[in-house]
Amino acid sequence: MNDISLIEPTFTEASKRLGRPQVILSGQIVELVCFSKQHLGNSKYLEWLHDHDVIKTLNLPAYVARPISLEEVTEYCWHLMNSTNNLFLAVHDKRNNQFVGTIKAGHIDWYSCTADIGIMIGNKKSWGNGFATEAIRLLCRHLFSHVKLRRLTAGAMSINPAMINVFEKLGFVKEGIFRLHDRHGEEYCDHIHLGCFANEFEQLKKRT
Repeated sequence: MNDISLIEPTFTEASKRLGRPQVILSGQIVELVCFSKQHLGNSKYLEWLHDHDVIKTLNLPAYVARPISLEEVTEYCWHLMNSTNNLFLAVHDKRNNQFVGTIKAGHIDWYSCTADIGIMIGNKKSWGNGFATEAIRLLCRHLFSHVKLRRLTAGAMSINPAMINVFEKLGFVKEGIFRLHDRHGEEYCDHIHLGCFANEFEQLKKRT
């Protein structure tokens, strides 16, 4: 049962439970650290958000419709960094400490102990190398084991089967299909909703 005092946590209380800003989640090929003003000031970050190949399957219509401004990105990032119900992390290539993307646990519901996972690997040279899989695994493990959340959700456009496969490989289960919900260019595609409970993630981890 969740701590009743954290249903409406202060920033300090939420940060303590989430482990920020000290949290470092380290795997074999990636390391997750709290997103900071240094990441925001990295010119590559804005370039990723202006790259259609990077953002086309993120279901961010405002980013696709027009180039997002630095001011808008800054406001969005500062909101996440100073929020009581979001954990916003930078994904680093562990081999060279290069900033390659972002991942977040968003819309954390402290009463229901749930959160939604979103990820962007912006550095296209890092695609297909297992970065997303390990980053999601590290974050889920942290959220289940240390933050004590009981359920995580995620969503993906049906035109992005690779991302759907990543979540399923980690124990997420398809729970719903929102038919022709997302826009892709001049066409529409289904939105796949997935969910995972702590015991499902742990069971799969023991098999791998």
